[in-house]
Amino acid sequence: MTSNANLELPAGRLRANLAAIPGDGELAESVAGQERAREALEFGLALDAQGYNIAVAGAYSSGRRTLAMELVTDAARLHPDGQDWVYLYNFDDARRPKMFSLPAGRAKDLARHLDALIHTCRVDLPAAFGSEAYERRVQEALAPAMEKRSSLLEMLQNTANALGFTINATPMALLAAPMRKDGQPMAQEEFARLPKDLHDQIEARGQQVQDALTITLRQLRQLDAQAREAVEQLDREITNSVIGPTLDEMRQAYGDFGLTTHLDALAADIVENLEAFKRLAVPQDSIPPQLWQQFEAERDAALGRFKANVLVTREPGKGAPVEQAVQLSFHELFGHIEFEHRFGNLVTDFTQIRPGAIHRANGGYLVLQVEDLLSDPRGWLQLKRTLSSHQIRFDDLTVGFPLPVVGIAPQGIPLDLKTVLVGPPLVFAVLEAMDREFGQLFKVRADFEPDVPLSAETVATFAGFVRRSCRECDLRPFDSTAIEELLHFGTRMADRQDRISTQLGVVADLCKEANHFAGMSGSSTVEGNHVRQAVDARRRRSGMVPDRVRQLITERTLRIEISGAVIGQVNGLAVVMSGGDPFGLPMRITCRTGAGRRGVVAIERETERSGSIHTKGVLVLQGFLMGLFGRDRPLTFNASLTFEQSYDEVEGDSASSAELYAILASLADLPVRQDLAVTGSVDQFGSIQAVGGVTQKIEGFFDVCAADGLTGTQGVIIPAANVVNLNLRPEIVSAVEEGRFHVWAVTSVAEAIELLTGVSAGERDAGGEFPAESVLGRVEERLSSLREHAAAMGDPNVHSGGQG
Repeated sequence: MTSNANLELPAGRLRANLAAIPGDGELAESVAGQERAREALEFGLALDAQGYNIAVAGAYSSGRRTLAMELVTDAARLHPDGQDWVYLYNFDDARRPKMFSLPAGRAKDLARHLDALIHTCRVDLPAAFGSEAYERRVQEALAPAMEKRSSLLEMLQNTANALGFTINATPMALLAAPMRKDGQPMAQEEFARLPKDLHDQIEARGQQVQDALTITLRQLRQLDAQAREAVEQLDREITNSVIGPTLDEMRQAYGDFGLTTHLDALAADIVENLEAFKRLAVPQDSIPPQLWQQFEAERDAALGRFKANVLVTREPGKGAPVEQAVQLSFHELFGHIEFEHRFGNLVTDFTQIRPGAIHRANGGYLVLQVEDLLSDPRGWLQLKRTLSSHQIRFDDLTVGFPLPVVGIAPQGIPLDLKTVLVGPPLVFAVLEAMDREFGQLFKVRADFEPDVPLSAETVATFAGFVRRSCRECDLRPFDSTAIEELLHFGTRMADRQDRISTQLGVVADLCKEANHFAGMSGSSTVEGNHVRQAVDARRRRSGMVPDRVRQLITERTLRIEISGAVIGQVNGLAVVMSGGDPFGLPMRITCRTGAGRRGVVAIERETERSGSIHTKGVLVLQGFLMGLFGRDRPLTFNASLTFEQSYDEVEGDSASSAELYAILASLADLPVRQDLAVTGSVDQFGSIQAVGGVTQKIEGFFDVCAADGLTGTQGVIIPAANVVNLNLRPEIVSAVEEGRFHVWAVTSVAEAIELLTGVSAGERDAGGEFPAESVLGRVEERLSSLREHAAAMGDPNVHSGGQG
C-alpha cells in the first residue's frame, strides 16, 4: 500500500515559488517573453512585398498592441518622411477633383500661397479695376476706335444728306429717314401722300442710303470688337500685373511637383471669370444690396475653385507616418465626403473631402483593431479592396441615394502602406475560414503567448509595468510585498506556477483597486495586504452565485457529504462559470452495481444529458475495466452511474476518475471517504491525467468544508500532472501548512483508491491473482460471483471468451 505521506503536497508547492526568481534585474517597461511574436513582427515590418501585412493575434491586454506599436515606431524612423496629399479643383471636370502629392510639410505652404492668391483676387484685383488709372487706360485704349466710329458716322450722315436722307440714332439701331426741304425728317404719313414718281425716286435713293448704312454698321461692329479686344487685352495686362508675381512664385515653388498645368488653368480661369471681380470694383452703395450679394456669391464661387484641400500633411524629419486607429468608425478610418443642403439638393465639392486614418498612415504604417474593423459590415470589404488595388478611393455616395445629389468622384490616391491588424486569435480564425483573401493580404502571423515563463526578465517587465501604471494613473508606489502579490495574481491568471499571464490590462485594473484600499487605510504606499484586499473584494463582488450554491449545500438542499464514508459514492469536482469568473463546485457521483451485461450505464448519457467528451470518458472506463478484469472472460455486470442533483448537461472527462472510483468501490462493497474530493481523467491503463480548473476545484471544496468547519481530515486528490497549475488562495495554503486541509497528487487509479478507501489497491501475483482483501481483489471476486450467477441463470454468452 502506498504511503499517503509520499502523495501529500506540502504548502510550499501550492503556489508559485517567487523566491526562486532572481530579483536584482533592472525594471523594464517593454514587453518581455514574446520572442516568437517579436520575431514575426520584425520580419513582417522589414519585408517590403505585396501581401506581407501583419496579423497580430493575442488575448486582450496581453501587450500585443504595445509591442506592435514599439516595433512599428522603430521601423518608421528608418524610412523616409511620408508625403503630403492635397486635392485641387479640376478645371476640366469639376466632378473629378485632382490629387497631388508634395514633400512633407509643403502642402501647407501651397495652401498659404493659394489663400494669398484668393486674397489678391478678392481685394487687389477689384481695386485695380476701380482705380482712376484704369479708367484712363480704358479711355486711351478706346480712343482710336471712338475716333474712327465718329468718322464713320459722319461719313454716313454726309452720304445720307446728299441723297436727301438723315440718320437717326435710336437705342436699338441706326435708322435712315427722308428729309423735308427744311431738313427735318419726313413723317411716314407725309411720305405716303407724295406723288408716285417722287415716292419712287425717294425709295431708290433710300436703297442707296440703306446700302451705305449696312456697310457702316459692319464697320462699326468691327470697331466694337476691336474696342472690346483692346479692353480685354488691357484687363489681361492689369490682371497679370496683379496676380502674376504670386503665380510666378508658385510655378517656381511647385512646378517640379506637377502643378504647372494646374496653375496655368487657374490663371486662365481667373481671366475667364474676370467679370465676377470687376463688378465689385464700383462703390457698394451704387448697387442694390440684393444685387451686390448676388455678385459677391458669384465671386466667392469663382474663388472657391482656387482653394487647396490639404488632405494630409506631415512634419518633416519625423520618418514614415504611424497611425494607431482605435475605436474608429468606418468614415473615420476610410475618410468621407461631406454634403451641404442647397435649394432642395445635396451638393458637395472638392473642399468637402475628409481624410481617414488610412490616408494619414499612407506611406507608413497603420495599426488597426480587428474588432473595430469588423464592427461595420463594410469595414473588412473596404480594407480588402484598398489593399488589393493599392489605391485609396472614395466610393460614389450618390448611387442609390434617395434624395437629389450633386456628387463628386475624386481621383484615387496611390497606396503604399503596411497594415498591422491586432485582435484575438478566434476572430482571425473565423476570418481565415470565411475569406480566403485574408491569408493573401496578411501573410505574416504574429501570435502572442497568453502567458510567458516566470523569469527574472518577465518579473522585471511586470514590475516595470506596475511602475508605469503608477506613474500614468497617479497611484501610490507599490512596495515589494505588493509586487509579490501582484505576481501571484499574474501566475494565477496563467493557471501555472512557472508562468505569468500577459494580460497586463487586468493587472493595471487591480493596481487601481489596491491603491483605493491603500488610500482608505491612510497608507502612503500600496502593500501586499492592500492587493489581497482588492483580490478578495473582486471575489466577493462576483461571488453571489457560488455563495448561494454553498448555502444550498449547507442547508442540505444540495446534498454533499463532507464527512463519513459511503459505498459507491464519491465527491467529484466541477468548474462552473458565473459572470465570466469560474468557481469550483463539488458534485456527488454515485454508482449502484448488480447483475447484467450492459456494463457501465451512465444515466446522463442515457437521458441525452451528456456531452461527447463525457461520453468518451465513460467508454474509456469500460476499456479500463475490460482490460483489467475481462481479458479472458466477458464482464457480466451492470453499473448505474450518475451525477446526483445535476440538471444541466454534463461535459468533460475530468470526473472520469471519480466515476471509476465509485464503480470500483461499489463492486468491492467498500465505503469511500466523503471528506475527500477527487478530480482527474483516467486512461484505459489506469493512469491519472491532467484536467483544467484544478485551482478553482480545490478552492470550491475547501469553501464548502470551511462553511461547516474544517475537521483536519478533509482534502482533495488531484492528478500529479496538475501540481504545476496550483495557485491557491493564501488562506488555503495556511490551512494546509497547519494540517487543517490536505492536497494529494496521484499518478494512478491505485494510489487514489487507496486514499479513498483506506484499503490497498492490490497487484496481481505470479499466478495472476489479486490479494483477496485488496480493492481490486474484492472487485474481481464480485465480478466472478456475478458471472457465475449469470451462468446459473442460463446466459449462453457467459462461457464465451473475451479479448483484452
